[in-house]
Amino acid sequence: MRRLAIGFIPLTDAAVLVAAAKLGFAAAEGLELDLHREVSWANIRDKVNVGLLDGAHMLAPLAIASSLGLGHVRVPLVAPFALNLNGSAITLAHPIYEAMEATGHNLSSGLGVAQALGQMVRARAAQGLEPLTFSTVYSFSTHTYMLRHVLAAGGLDPDRDVRLVVVPPPFTVESLRSGLIHGFCVGSPWNAVAVEAGVGRIALLGPEIFGWAPEKVLGVHARFAEAEPDVLRRLVRALHAAARWSETAANHVELAQLLSSPEFLGLPAETLGRILQGRLDTTQAGLPRENRDFLVLHRDGASRPDARHAAWIYAQMVRAGQTAFSAAGAAEAGAVYRADVYDAALGTAPVSSGPAGDPVNTRFGEPFTPDDIDDYLRRVRST
Repeated sequence: MRRLAIGFIPLTDAAVLVAAAKLGFAAAEGLELDLHREVSWANIRDKVNVGLLDGAHMLAPLAIASSLGLGHVRVPLVAPFALNLNGSAITLAHPIYEAMEATGHNLSSGLGVAQALGQMVRARAAQGLEPLTFSTVYSFSTHTYMLRHVLAAGGLDPDRDVRLVVVPPPFTVESLRSGLIHGFCVGSPWNAVAVEAGVGRIALLGPEIFGWAPEKVLGVHARFAEAEPDVLRRLVRALHAAARWSETAANHVELAQLLSSPEFLGLPAETLGRILQGRLDTTQAGLPRENRDFLVLHRDGASRPDARHAAWIYAQMVRAGQTAFSAAGAAEAGAVYRADVYDAALGTAPVSSGPAGDPVNTRFGEPFTPDDIDDYLRRVRST
């Protein structure tokens, strides 16, 4: 039995790793997964980089940023398995949402929320008030790019009109409660926890911004992938079986109970079960919102690393000013997503049935064109 140390952050989208470790999917491949709960994505990055972890539940943009040497030392990572698509939301403090309601914009649409937020921020600036502070979980994360996209759609400059800070997922709710931040974009279950605690309101679900957004991947050091290809293939097979089981609605009650354990999320199974089903209350009083695509763990080819998603992530890094565009950089980012390892492990080459054109299904704003990143960047910069 090969033993592997795997890191994770307490989020619902760690579900596939937890199921693989605890329900026999890893054991069936001759693997024993020791899951290590970490407090921040920086911890995950550093422990994988130095070999304290064999792999981890990892932000997809983190794996690409590390491989490009952005924000830290350059360490080559690979992502042979996508743990999920979507799963995030934007939550705002009640006074902020109420001020947006007063603008008269339609808050039932993503563009309406963006426009209301933009109008409210500009009104505050005209009154000489301090800029609002919003948090995401890491500078290189889908959450950061989602929030920046919404701000830009509202006519705001994310680097000038508001303050963007990093708060690790488990600390977002308390930061909102204490007034340190005015809102956040984070993965579940922390949006639901904020609502249940009465400290915030969900303004937008992730798939209302991007319908098919890359989120977490299995991230491993390139050195591990090269040294133990058979072990990595077995791990991919275990995760594939676990993801297929986790996606099945009939298993959600059992999966939610497993995730609710103190060693994983330590939250009520009822709350986690609703998230797995794509049902979230947006306020403490209710106002439920359902979205089948809120958290996709396996279906429609979601587990296979899609190079178009890597291209989108790279484009968002350029759009955010985190790097300059180059064809070589785009190619290097795409090389992090290892569909070849996935296909070799499973003996097939499935084609994702996600969006054929824009791979992230942009709901408002400029659609992404993976075959012409430069043109996409020109379009978003001109709006």
